[in-house]
Amino acid sequence: MYKSISKFGSMLLISTFFCLSSTLVFSQNKILFVVSNQDYYGTSTIKAANHFGEIVVPYDVFTKAGYTVDFVSPKGGAVPIGYINASDSIHKKYLYNSFFMTKLKNTMQPGEVVAENYGVIFYGGGGAAMFGVAENTAIQNLAKQIYNKNGVVSAICHGTAGLAYLKDKNGKSLYSGKRITGFASKFEDKEEEYYKTFPLVIEQAIKNNEGSFVHSDKLGDGFYVVDGRFVTGQDPSAASKMTAEIISLIEKSNPDIKQESFKKLDKVFAEWDNVTAKPGVAAGLLKGSEIIYLKGFGTANISHETPITTDTKFQIGAMSKQFTAFAILLLEEKGKLLLSDDVRKYIPQLPDYGHTITIKHLLSQSSGLKDFMALKEISGWRDKDVFTHKDALDLIFRQKELDYLPGTKFSFTSSGLILLAEVIKQTSGQTLAEFSKEHIFQPLGMTNTLFSDDNEMIIPNMAASFQPGKNGLKHHFINHSIAGTTNLYTSAADLSRWYLNFENPKTGSKKLIQKLNSPVTLNDEKKTFNPTAGKFLYGQQYLHAERGVPKIWMYGLEGGYASNIFIFPKQKVTSFVLGNNNRYNGSLAMNMAVEVLGDVFPEPPAIDFSKLKTIKLTTQQLEAYSGYYWDSEKISSLRVYVKNDTLRYQVGNANENSLVPIAENIFQMVIDSDDVIKFKFLREGKVFKMIYTSGESDEYVYKHYTPKTYSKADLDDFSGSYYCEALNVSYTFTQDEKGLFTSNKNQPEINFTPILADLFLSSSRSFGSIRFIRDKQQKITGFYINSDRIRNLLFEKKAAKTQTL
Repeated sequence: MYKSISKFGSMLLISTFFCLSSTLVFSQNKILFVVSNQDYYGTSTIKAANHFGEIVVPYDVFTKAGYTVDFVSPKGGAVPIGYINASDSIHKKYLYNSFFMTKLKNTMQPGEVVAENYGVIFYGGGGAAMFGVAENTAIQNLAKQIYNKNGVVSAICHGTAGLAYLKDKNGKSLYSGKRITGFASKFEDKEEEYYKTFPLVIEQAIKNNEGSFVHSDKLGDGFYVVDGRFVTGQDPSAASKMTAEIISLIEKSNPDIKQESFKKLDKVFAEWDNVTAKPGVAAGLLKGSEIIYLKGFGTANISHETPITTDTKFQIGAMSKQFTAFAILLLEEKGKLLLSDDVRKYIPQLPDYGHTITIKHLLSQSSGLKDFMALKEISGWRDKDVFTHKDALDLIFRQKELDYLPGTKFSFTSSGLILLAEVIKQTSGQTLAEFSKEHIFQPLGMTNTLFSDDNEMIIPNMAASFQPGKNGLKHHFINHSIAGTTNLYTSAADLSRWYLNFENPKTGSKKLIQKLNSPVTLNDEKKTFNPTAGKFLYGQQYLHAERGVPKIWMYGLEGGYASNIFIFPKQKVTSFVLGNNNRYNGSLAMNMAVEVLGDVFPEPPAIDFSKLKTIKLTTQQLEAYSGYYWDSEKISSLRVYVKNDTLRYQVGNANENSLVPIAENIFQMVIDSDDVIKFKFLREGKVFKMIYTSGESDEYVYKHYTPKTYSKADLDDFSGSYYCEALNVSYTFTQDEKGLFTSNKNQPEINFTPILADLFLSSSRSFGSIRFIRDKQQKITGFYINSDRIRNLLFEKKAAKTQTL
């Protein structure tokens, strides 16, 4: 009777750009399959199973059309499968597909299902379908909720038994007078023991519930019936045809759907057309409280050819910070803490620096704490090393001095977010992962979102992190066990739920959302933080003009994961892309947004420099600005020079950029974008300065300098071994034909370029620059590391060992 039986432990979102409800949009691209946990026919010893073909054939059609399929069973967990035809290509494909088989090993319990997320409920067949499903009231309620939300109810073969008792809230049949088909009694072998165990006769049960049971007189002819939003099939041969009918019903469910708009958005992702086994993205587009577009492209796991869906989880890197900030503001709203609280009230282990660091200082990137990620790299940690929350705290607690008085300056440091995660733990009694799950993710139905604070955690339905290597793609494993700054995994569907909460809050208030999107300030409550990325907000995002239109944006890059979000608050348009394709995905997200925004931009995509008002300067006038310039705050060096009668600038060995004069001492950089980047030259006494701004950013002040040169003999003074007590790490400096360099056993070689006397710029961002210090006899005693993330990190020179004869 069975081919084989085995036990396993367990788009279409085409929407108008105007008025489709978010509930319907979410449900349209998700299908709920109902399967049975029954191992035996009744109480007999005859093995029962779910029909593999009646699962995998529709599953294949749905997923290829861009739908996500989830499984529910009365008990959850593993379900038995049978009727496997190993010679059938589709059966074989999914039998050896670990992603799919894991779904069958881990089916959901009815209580875990959020009905509003699904547009179709599909009852699979097989002998097991006759047991435990029809009488399960929780599954009945799911079917009623889906149907009442304009969804489709479908069943195939013995799966029709699941419809036996479906009634509305008034006790009336859900399909009264409708034509329903399934496996008819005439095809059953009534003399066999298996049949005698059946708790009901399908066709009679349908008739008893006021349905009109119909069937074909022949098996295998693909017979199915569509009556309203009920789609039923007689036997496995109907599976593909009835699935196509279900998809057609969903497409027609809203007459306002604009196919052309959907196609335009699809074209943004054309690089994945007809391509298999390629890392990809999941994309989402919202307008107000409506979802415009939600779809996956490419492959989540190359090894298993798992497709990316809107429920595929991605690590979103630094975009995780907004959730940490939200959690803190939520605790403030609940009266559990104040932003003015001393952080040491919650973390007494934090050294007493003689100046109070408040929670606000941590949120506003004005704490004066050194960045633990920079300290981690300098300490010699490698990417492949497991790095925990405790390791991060240990690095922070070892630092005995601040870089500046809290609240008087801004500087980016991940240390603040890690400490905020600890504040959340001490305030709520829950880790950030636990608190976020209970107070953010669960209330919003974000069932595919979590903070991972354990690198060994197995995360189901996760996109693998890839990056290109010499011999093709390779996995890029992430060994962080930290949460707060990174390590949030989420899906496109869940991220849509998160941003819909900004319009109609289910967790947190409108006031909280407003605070999240407000600029951070210093102690004076006036000075804001304006790096080149834009005005920095409490939500750890940036406010920046895109072609003259304000936008909030953020990106996350972690391993091979890359995420981008653009929010246009005035137009209420949100566009994001999550990827495992190891690249910046901002252009994809922006191109989606532009399709919706249309002609709202007062400025062109790129500056037309032929129309820019400029002045004419002679080569001699241009030469007056030539030279090297040094920014001691941002630790950056650049060179300005004249080439072909044009002033140009270059940072390191990067490509040069042209500068055109718009005033006698002001130049604008020629760039293929809408960014207005200016260089203003001025003299203050004996100091010649260059002031750099990008749009409305803060000023970056560079001072003219003449590069210091050293002979090999001079560089010998800097050779030796240096030790940092705050990190318990040593570096040995020496020189080669390129100049001064250093490394330790865990660090790649770091090269140093002389800037001024005893001041060198390193090839490592974390090292930034090093400034050597000397005693009264002018002997070098150590050096300080200064970068854009840490200040005055001291390394002392070790005394040279003397050799005794």
